[in-house]
Amino acid sequence: MNTTAAANFSSDYATVSSRIVPSTAEGIALCTAFILSFVFIVVGNLLTIVLFAVNKRLRKKSLLLVINMAFADLMLGTVSLPIYIYDVGRRFQLWKGGWSMSLKIFYTIVDVFFSQASLISAAFISGERFYAIYWPFKHRTLSMRAYRIVIVTLWALTLLIATSWTTSYLISYKRAVFVWTPYVLILIFIICGCNICIWRKFRHGSIASQQPNRDLLNKRLTKTLMLVSILASLSWLPLVILNCLVYVYDVQITRTFYDLVNVINYSNSFADPVLYALRMHEFKEAWALCFLRKPAAPNTLALKPATE
Repeated sequence: MNTTAAANFSSDYATVSSRIVPSTAEGIALCTAFILSFVFIVVGNLLTIVLFAVNKRLRKKSLLLVINMAFADLMLGTVSLPIYIYDVGRRFQLWKGGWSMSLKIFYTIVDVFFSQASLISAAFISGERFYAIYWPFKHRTLSMRAYRIVIVTLWALTLLIATSWTTSYLISYKRAVFVWTPYVLILIFIICGCNICIWRKFRHGSIASQQPNRDLLNKRLTKTLMLVSILASLSWLPLVILNCLVYVYDVQITRTFYDLVNVINYSNSFADPVLYALRMHEFKEAWALCFLRKPAAPNTLALKPATE
């Protein structure tokens, strides 16, 4: 949630120190990194959503949460990141411009909403994979309607959290950080806990195997989504730690370092489409059909399409 970097937008936060004369080279490097992140986020997630829409092989239950996360990441990159880039360039005097309170509030609301939707989606994906691995037969009976209910619940929870955060932020940013930090850590612990349990299940080789092809595809999907959720956790931890240092222990942090941490946080939004393209056969096949006009190389594991 890059709104934790919203402290950079105001001189009210003395704990985030800055140079009197910002380095132009630093500003150019940071803006370049953020612009590249913007391009990769928009292109990667937009193509993921388009492939899901046009390719029937991708329209299955197990990928609904994945597409939901891709949509949240796409909106985060499309709406939130350009405003952040504008502020970074303004602070480093790369271009002229003002920073009004209304723009600051708009950025805060949008960034909180979509970044939390992405993080909560990662937690839900971990939980869904945990359920699929430990109770595979019950998981297969889940209907598409159940997944839609989960997604509606996810966005309702996101709205509640975003509203609470924004209200706390407008009253006291430091108080909001005290509330936000435990909440994010809980989500990260959920993600890590589910993935550790899944890893232990794989390690002991106790996955249901009445349908070997389907179970192997399910295992491959689970490993890919484990990587997605682990990357989400790793991209959030530096931001959580940094905010604890700044707002709990009053550690002096330069704005440039704060921006670098946000590069890591934003980069998670384009890492997911790369993982899908590299590790998921269905996405590889969809890419081949779209760009090569012929299906990908046959995969014996895909002869029986999984319905998970």
